[in-house]
Amino acid sequence: MKFGCSLEMINMRISEPGFKHKLSKSYWVEMFKFVAAAGFKGIELPYNPYSTDGIAFNMARSGMPISKYTVNTKYGSVASFNDMLNSFGIEKVTSVHVNANDALIELLTTGDDPSKIFEKLEASAEEAIEFVAELGGNGLVISPTPELGLLYQLKGPRIEEWRQDYLSQTAQVLNRIGELAAKNGVQASIKNEYWSLVRGNELNVLLDMLDSENIQYSPDLAHLFIAKSDPVEMVKKYKNRLNFVRFSDTKFEDIENNYEKTNPEIPIVGAQRVFADLGDGLVDKVGVYKELKDSGYDGWLICESKKALNPYKALLKMRWYVDNVLLKS
Repeated sequence: MKFGCSLEMINMRISEPGFKHKLSKSYWVEMFKFVAAAGFKGIELPYNPYSTDGIAFNMARSGMPISKYTVNTKYGSVASFNDMLNSFGIEKVTSVHVNANDALIELLTTGDDPSKIFEKLEASAEEAIEFVAELGGNGLVISPTPELGLLYQLKGPRIEEWRQDYLSQTAQVLNRIGELAAKNGVQASIKNEYWSLVRGNELNVLLDMLDSENIQYSPDLAHLFIAKSDPVEMVKKYKNRLNFVRFSDTKFEDIENNYEKTNPEIPIVGAQRVFADLGDGLVDKVGVYKELKDSGYDGWLICESKKALNPYKALLKMRWYVDNVLLKS
């Protein structure tokens, strides 16, 4: 097993002291060096080709490598960006992450028809496949549905009336994406979120509708925990279909059903931080790691301290946890 890290640990969706520094190329160049110094040889990048809503606009004009456009603009070319990472000690971009929620937000911001979500997601994935293939990576990770809070506003609260049709359309799109990815030497997989239409064990329904060769599963441990699904059991169930297993952590208990609200990662009451730095939460990460070893998993483990308050400290804590807890278990 190989350990990489996701750059989504850096929260670009809040304004905080020093936020403007995150918009600079120098911030990201420095961050890549820290990632390499912490011993992570692979990185996963978020992929967001949009720039209409305020947050996406800031991300697109920053040095954050979230699309082929931003990489070409800020780093000269995809090849020069890759060379830079290699010179720092990062061996490869393992994968990119495309989120259906970003596609829906783009449609809502532009006043376009929300039913175009499937078309928008497919176009974003096609662009991401080209990007990751050019980088020499081999993974496309997809968050397949927007957050439930937005879907309820668009489709209505009677989920039983539209859920199956929505999942069927999603599956058709994902199967086409998976086929295209395979033709380009990229393995597509889907990940779970506690706020999505396929939260927790409900992901099983969608996975059963997908081509198991072209679409694998990238379990996100913290999201499974919040949705009250056992991460060890999910990893065991899909041991022959795993890719880019996401080691994330949390202590959060969703007692207010925040998963049904818009902006579910910002709770209305109680603890205001949903995710914890890797190693600080209650997820059975050691149990998952042992199960992966027993099953012979030989892919990437993507470590992530989601929306870390201090990304530099989080990197060091992640490396310590990998070396002194996971590898010694």
